[in-house]
Amino acid sequence: MLKKLIINNFAIINKLQIDFKSGMTALTGETGAGKSIIIDALGLLVGSRSSIDFIRTGQEQLNVQGLFEVKASSPIFAILAEYGIAHDDNQIIIKREINRKGRNVCRINNELVKTNVLRQVGKFLVEIHGQNQQQELLDEDNHINILDRFADDDFQHDLLKYVQLFEEYQAKRSRLRTIQKNSQNLVQRIDMLKFQIEDIDSAQLQAGEDDKLEDEKNQLSNFEKISSSLQDSYRGLSENNVGVVDALGNVRDNLEEIMDYDSSYKELYDSVNGAYYQLQDNAATIADQLENLDFDENRLDEIQKRLITLDNLKKKYGPTLDEVIEFSKNAHEELSKINIDDDTEAQLTDEISQYQTKLLNLGKDLSKQRHKTATALEKSINRQLKDLYMPNAKFGVAFKSLDDDNLSPKGIDQIQFNLKTNVGEDYKPLVRVASGGELSRVILAFEAIIAEKMNVETIVFDEIDTGVSGRVAQAIGDKIYKVSQFLQVLCITHLPQVAAMSDIQFEIKKETVKDKTETKVSILNDLQRIEAISLMLAGTKVTDLTRKHAQELLELAQGEQQRLD
Repeated sequence: MLKKLIINNFAIINKLQIDFKSGMTALTGETGAGKSIIIDALGLLVGSRSSIDFIRTGQEQLNVQGLFEVKASSPIFAILAEYGIAHDDNQIIIKREINRKGRNVCRINNELVKTNVLRQVGKFLVEIHGQNQQQELLDEDNHINILDRFADDDFQHDLLKYVQLFEEYQAKRSRLRTIQKNSQNLVQRIDMLKFQIEDIDSAQLQAGEDDKLEDEKNQLSNFEKISSSLQDSYRGLSENNVGVVDALGNVRDNLEEIMDYDSSYKELYDSVNGAYYQLQDNAATIADQLENLDFDENRLDEIQKRLITLDNLKKKYGPTLDEVIEFSKNAHEELSKINIDDDTEAQLTDEISQYQTKLLNLGKDLSKQRHKTATALEKSINRQLKDLYMPNAKFGVAFKSLDDDNLSPKGIDQIQFNLKTNVGEDYKPLVRVASGGELSRVILAFEAIIAEKMNVETIVFDEIDTGVSGRVAQAIGDKIYKVSQFLQVLCITHLPQVAAMSDIQFEIKKETVKDKTETKVSILNDLQRIEAISLMLAGTKVTDLTRKHAQELLELAQGEQQRLD
């Protein structure tokens, strides 16, 4: 159960700490005082969607904390163990922070967790019922889920088996549709890949080949210029009357004769001597180049044709030769992974047929179990509706079977909740006949039945009594109190009869502090409860008579509690 709730900077709440106890707790106060805001903050703790709009004006972040005491048998501990979250005792601390930059931080027992983990844990901690739950009951697509909640463990096991089988069935159907839809595209893709591979592989590419060919082409294309320059260079170094090498040799010899007279002469000699031998080497190299220089017109033609081939491939498959080679490699890999088996479609069709037969058989078993559950649920709901002063109302569950080729993830059934509110009327869909007050009572009837088997610690009723009054209000108070015998109940209410049935009553008020609106919460003692319920009875002005009525209502409620206990 929820033991402590701490809220900071949430909407009109500045700082708030509420200590809760077991049983039935009523949250009362004027509309707009912040009752539902407290429940919204609690919803954040159990994984509801966050928004920076929740942050109090002028603040940078909000934070909410909750201390929960959990039954030792709760599935929560298996979830905590799965995520490596320590849990030495039966208490769990949850914290959540949201800042204006959208940062959302969730912690369980001081361990950082993702929001989806918070939701996994939260669904076993708190269940909140309000307008959203009315919408859930008004959604006919959700009726089958509601009915299944009341089924036994054997049904849940069979349903899980069906769901898993249905997922495999859907996967195979999806695979078959993909094959049928894309078979022509696959053939075209294979043809394209084969063409591309042949186009590239037939060229027998070598990495860096284009650069080498460009160099060779440049040499052959400029043969005469290269030959002439090399010859002139060789003659300049080694021929004519006195070549550069011989002339430099003479300089070297002259410097050799005087190098012993001064260190600077020695440095000049060494420098010229080095240059002399370097030029000799250069002359020899040029001579070798001239000797090896050869012009082959056919080779030039071959190179030009090869470069055209390489350029065409680069235009189609990549700006560089390396990318063309990589393209070919990837095409080979893709082609190797494409496997069109002529037998695949026939095999999948046969497997789908087998799955469909299994699902139909299992779906029929589920349907039989659902009919039994529906019969028991109808009886239970109708008993509850009588207690809630709807003696002539009849709740019914209608079944419709799906076509064999149109199975659903839940089986072969379509479920619709029906209601007739008066004698002599026909059953009509619940979504069309129930008023707001009647719908509230139907929801409460469901909750009263399921309370004993709900795997949750706390249930919240957020103005579930809207649209009712008088003796119906007292009946709703009784039902909520009965639920609180199995679960901790937090109830936001505007009805004095419901508030009087609570074990503890909190009053929520809105105050102005330093030009800012703040929500304040206080636990009421016996005298304060009389005053608060008097105000709920009177509406505006409290008189001694209304106080007397309020005290009488509290005394009657105490008697009701003893009777229900």
